[in-house]
Amino acid sequence: MDGRHVICVVVDGLRASALGAYGNTAHPTPELDAIASRSVVVDWLWADSPSLEGFYLSAWQRETGLRGADQTSLPQLLNEAGVLQWLVTDDPWLTKQAIDLPLDEALLVETRAERSAEAIEETAIAQLFSHALEQLADWREDVSTHEAGSLLWVHSRGMFGPWDAPLAMRAELLDEEDPSAAEYVVPPLELRDIDDPDVLLSHRVAYEAQVGVVDACVGAFLEAIEQSFGGTETLVMLLGSRGFALGEHGALGTDCEELFSERLHLPWLVYECGNRIPLLRSSGLAQPTDVGATVLDWLGVKSGESAGDGISLAPRVQGKSTPERKLVVSTGQDGELVARTKDWMLRRAAGAELPELYSKPDDRWEFNDVASRCADEVRELEDRVKKFLRRME
Repeated sequence: MDGRHVICVVVDGLRASALGAYGNTAHPTPELDAIASRSVVVDWLWADSPSLEGFYLSAWQRETGLRGADQTSLPQLLNEAGVLQWLVTDDPWLTKQAIDLPLDEALLVETRAERSAEAIEETAIAQLFSHALEQLADWREDVSTHEAGSLLWVHSRGMFGPWDAPLAMRAELLDEEDPSAAEYVVPPLELRDIDDPDVLLSHRVAYEAQVGVVDACVGAFLEAIEQSFGGTETLVMLLGSRGFALGEHGALGTDCEELFSERLHLPWLVYECGNRIPLLRSSGLAQPTDVGATVLDWLGVKSGESAGDGISLAPRVQGKSTPERKLVVSTGQDGELVARTKDWMLRRAAGAELPELYSKPDDRWEFNDVASRCADEVRELEDRVKKFLRRME
């Protein structure tokens, strides 16, 4: 099979802290951890927006999202280069966005879940990846004679879809003295200031059980990819598109938009199909625009130079170094803003007179605001953010 190929799997709501490769010890993720063991693990993929629209504006437009949507899109560039492009998703919003894009095929997998599944194979996430596997044979036949290369993009609603993991999976994450597992399928929209720790635990366990479903389904899908594309130059990427608030800052649910690590810090694993050796982690800062840049670089598609262009991580798969970002900026609703460097996170909440400052990576969940004691650092970061924003205008 000639040409190079990219397979990108995106799981909405999958936060970095949910994977063992990023320090999780609360619940097992054996399949994803095995994948991480032979991948470039991007330690700090930092979303520039808490919204799905913001993620795709950045990942597909190759821009930070601050310039608007008038840039040449990733699908357009690939189409002009003759690259075959398939999209498989269970998210109707994404297929609507894809209508005006030059994709060869965009498949919407309609899934339903009215109650908890009896087995992982019956979950909505499993249904999506089952359909993706069915399409894999057709896609492989199409790309077998396509020298310009190809891209298969699989997007799962993930944690923003139904939480239909078998109740037994939730129960396994509880101790004997804990209350029984909560029985609900529709994830909470927005819960504030949960006073009862048992209620908070029940929601977190429900989320963790869904991560277990993702672990099993994505693991099986990527294993099938290995069997189909072994021996080819195929880059595989797994990442989240936005995180999920689980009460770390008083809010839990799909509609929580505040800019904190639980919403902004995403997992990103990158490896070449067939690789079985450990790769060095990438400890620098990254943003979703780097995902598009990595796709273009791997497929050999040239793009114009601009200040907002992403940094490709494809060279790291071959053990080479790449430039590192010194500053990343995330924007939210009503002027909320977060700036992240290797050592600090500056946050200005919507309507707040004073900024917040957190030491990184030590203060993992932004619990200790040190802005009042680090005035010089605050001023320096605010100056850097102003320069960054002016450059993006």
